[in-house]
Amino acid sequence: MNQEKQERMQIPMRDSIILMAVIIVEIVVCVRLGLALVVPLLMTWLIMYIYTAITKRDWRTVEGYALDGVRSGFQSIMIVAAVGCLIGAWILSGTVPTLIYYGLKLVSPKIFLPATMLLCSILSVCTGTSYGSAASAGLACMGIGLSMGFPAGVIAGAVICGALFGDKMSPFSDTTNLSSAMAGASLFGHIKSMFWTTIPSWLISLVIFAVIGNRYSISNYDPTTIEEYLGGLSANFNLSILTLIPVILVIVMLLFKVPAFPTIMIGAVVGGFTAMITQGASFKDVMTAMLNGYSIDSGILLVDKLLNRGGIASMYSILCIMIFAMGMGGMLDRMGILNNFLGLFVQKIKNVPGLVISTMLVSYVSSAIGCTQSMSHVLTGKLMNPIFKDKGVAPEVLSRTMEDCGTLGGAMMPWHTNAIYFCGALSVTFAEYIPYLFLSFLAPLFALLFAFTGIAIWYVNENGERISKEQAAISK
Repeated sequence: MNQEKQERMQIPMRDSIILMAVIIVEIVVCVRLGLALVVPLLMTWLIMYIYTAITKRDWRTVEGYALDGVRSGFQSIMIVAAVGCLIGAWILSGTVPTLIYYGLKLVSPKIFLPATMLLCSILSVCTGTSYGSAASAGLACMGIGLSMGFPAGVIAGAVICGALFGDKMSPFSDTTNLSSAMAGASLFGHIKSMFWTTIPSWLISLVIFAVIGNRYSISNYDPTTIEEYLGGLSANFNLSILTLIPVILVIVMLLFKVPAFPTIMIGAVVGGFTAMITQGASFKDVMTAMLNGYSIDSGILLVDKLLNRGGIASMYSILCIMIFAMGMGGMLDRMGILNNFLGLFVQKIKNVPGLVISTMLVSYVSSAIGCTQSMSHVLTGKLMNPIFKDKGVAPEVLSRTMEDCGTLGGAMMPWHTNAIYFCGALSVTFAEYIPYLFLSFLAPLFALLFAFTGIAIWYVNENGERISKEQAAISK
């Protein structure tokens, strides 16, 4: 740890402001022009090089910071590549077509959106992973919803809200365990605290999706189109219980806490074997689908549009964005730029609302710069934990606020690894799903409401024992 601190650069606040302004302007201008994020994010590395050249700092050291940032998030990169393989293999095997086929027969359009959110919520709570839930149940729900005439963005919104709910609330989730540990809260005390902000937000989101779903089901649902779609699926795939083996295996492995990458890759491989057994695919067909995705020309536009996807190749742009974003985050963190900005948020905290708002700002900023949930929780916990202790506010309030913003906020930032993953796994754009990310919008509002009203705010003494508000240091 001491060696890491010695290796960190100490960038002056003036330089931090200039660098952040240049990077933000460069990214915003490119996004407003409708450009993909790949090149703008790579350009941030050049901006950092130019800065080191002007200030005569060692570029190799800064480059090392970038590589450390990529290394720390490489697991997410591997998972995204594995998801590309899985999608291609599962379509070829008939797994996805089977889920869509029976989903269309069993699920009413009127309840489709809330049912999607509920299904993804249950799966993510049981497994502790939003990525696995989106890649399995979420992928099937996208196919079913598109067949029913729902816009891709609103379906993705329901999937992501459900997936993030479990990522936030499950005791098996890495973010749940990490945020409670960094805040100094007990795991189940942290989860109980989150009930106050998360459950109301989830229920309101469910109701909103029910209202939206009812409107779309009335205006867009065409039974004739559904029948044509069902016919296209049954004509091009051998649909049977055998084709569901890969998804059942993945769910079981996630329940048994097998890490996400091997789970998804094993699911892809089993999907390949299933394709050879049930669809008559060759080994070359399987490898091609894993690399380039599945390709079909059924003559039915919706079938072709939905099933021509997958493969590692479809994830190349996403993988590049993740690598460049994490490298940028590593440089900004290790050069001290992040700490310079975060320190501004916590200098004048006088009351609980100020404490919670500062935590929210720190969480959002560290998430935006670090591009991962884990970096957000680590940096926010390190910075805010001593302040919460000094003010006598319970660590469960800190950990809850970290999750309300750090866990749920990533999907709200187009360059964040969460947003990039969901866009790739669900084949939607950020602009399509962001209006429907109700859970991520509502939970921070409830956090603010409770901060100003004093509801669900607890206080502790230096020994961690509960005390009254009047006894807490923040009230004195």
